[in-house]
Amino acid sequence: MERIWENSDEAFKGTVKALRQGTMKRLLNFVILAGVVTGSQVSLALAQAAEAWVEVAVSSAGDRVLVDQNSIQRTEEDVRYWEYRDLRQSRNAAREMVGNQPVYGMMIYRSVDCDARVGRMQRLVIFNQNREVIRRVNYEETNAVDLPIQGSNAEAVLKFVCEPT
Repeated sequence: MERIWENSDEAFKGTVKALRQGTMKRLLNFVILAGVVTGSQVSLALAQAAEAWVEVAVSSAGDRVLVDQNSIQRTEEDVRYWEYRDLRQSRNAAREMVGNQPVYGMMIYRSVDCDARVGRMQRLVIFNQNREVIRRVNYEETNAVDLPIQGSNAEAVLKFVCEPT
């Protein structure tokens, strides 16, 4: 047992000696620099992802609707995209519930026919207050076509994805 402690003591003395000589300081600087570079790359990726989401509309209740610009795909038949409905600021007293959890956000994959001005919800992901998934629904082509009400958030989104600037 004493021998292990003797070796440990020698290792400790070697570490202290290296620290005094600046080796550890240089190593520490390298580790910090590597962390900063990696962290900045992650921050840049997060910033670019955040820039892709554009706020398109805000309801009178405070609900925000955002569209992921990078998800917009145009074909001859339709335009498909992801939208996020942020219900966190909503002043609605009767918040929608899924199971026993209140809904604070919805991510919707939608297809729209820009000529007919109608849309169809393809997929739905519902979130709770902590942005944990409460429910996922995959409608694909089985969901009903909806016609946005004039002046609604849905109409604002339709205009945004159908009439690119």
